[in-house]
Amino acid sequence: MHIRSRLSVSSSSMARYLLQILIITSLHLISLSSQQETSFVYQNFTSQENLYLDASAKVLLPSGLLQLTNTSDYQMGRAFHKKPIQLIGSFSTHFVCALVPKPGVEPGHGLTFLVSPSLDFSYAQSTRYLGAFNASRSPALAVELDTIWNPEFNDIKVGGGHVGIDVNDPVSVEVAPASYYSKGRNVSLNLLSGNPIQVWVDYDGSVLNVSLAPLEVEKPSRPVLSHPINLSDIFPNISKLFVGFSAATGNAVCDHYILEIITLGDTSSVSIFSKRHIVYMTHFLIAN
Repeated sequence: MHIRSRLSVSSSSMARYLLQILIITSLHLISLSSQQETSFVYQNFTSQENLYLDASAKVLLPSGLLQLTNTSDYQMGRAFHKKPIQLIGSFSTHFVCALVPKPGVEPGHGLTFLVSPSLDFSYAQSTRYLGAFNASRSPALAVELDTIWNPEFNDIKVGGGHVGIDVNDPVSVEVAPASYYSKGRNVSLNLLSGNPIQVWVDYDGSVLNVSLAPLEVEKPSRPVLSHPINLSDIFPNISKLFVGFSAATGNAVCDHYILEIITLGDTSSVSIFSKRHIVYMTHFLIAN
């Protein structure tokens, strides 16, 4: 199901779009150790008290969708949990996103799951830098969902886009076609299908694993990306970090949405029990 599909165009050139969102929500019971700020859950983003929004990022009401960019060109958008959390030992993140193309226009550029010691991204650029980096090195860890081929960044040329791990700059240290494993088979995913995509980012203290899947599929037993990483080397003398997202457009544009995020820092001290159910939300967008 596409997140947005055209319904009709009136004589006054007003276009009505139906935004049908499949949102995974969860009922969570979280048991924390003495450290209180070790996790956060956004089942939607209607409550913005703990949300830091930067540049073009905004929450669409009443649906509670987090929109990082719309289909305007050369945009950047970032959104973070306002408080840093303990990540150096280990962490796990599960989020649901969607990249929705604009009909008749080249789609892009993509979004990142972003870990940073700071909320200052005044240096960041749009287009191929995805609102997270520029041409210089800056301390950050990103998992990118990229739809544009940039060979100078170690990107791979595939039709459905690729996923990469970036450390301190946009040159990926590990990259793979957007896909997931099911029953021993590697199944391709089209990042620009307009459908919700699940992403899992798991760090055990020495290895970062990234998994993708469509909304209706359980977490794959095998990650699509796996790379040895030491967060203490990337962020020396820093134990608490900010977690969020960035996205960007250029001449290529699309809507970049985040539907849900669950982040558990210091996973050795956190136990979580969840019961999943699917909620259908319908929201109408009126565009000139």
